[in-house]
Amino acid sequence: MPDTALALAARFVAVLYAVTNGRPGQFRRIDDCAQHAGITRPADVKRAVATAEAAGLLVAHVSEPLVMLTTKGREAARG
Repeated sequence: MPDTALALAARFVAVLYAVTNGRPGQFRRIDDCAQHAGITRPADVKRAVATAEAAGLLVAHVSEPLVMLTTKGREAARG
């Protein structure tokens, strides 16, 4: 069964939380996070980031392929 956009976003956010140790203000490369989350298809990476951003869980850098968790994203990842 294909991953839903929400499942992809959840995996992506969980990895981003892990690689930043839950610290605020930490940008990470999108492709690195996707690789660690096991998201390999470019379309799925875009869906994961777009879904997480629309939910207010992360922000994407304006001019670089970087993302950072929001407070809401850190709280969601913490569980």
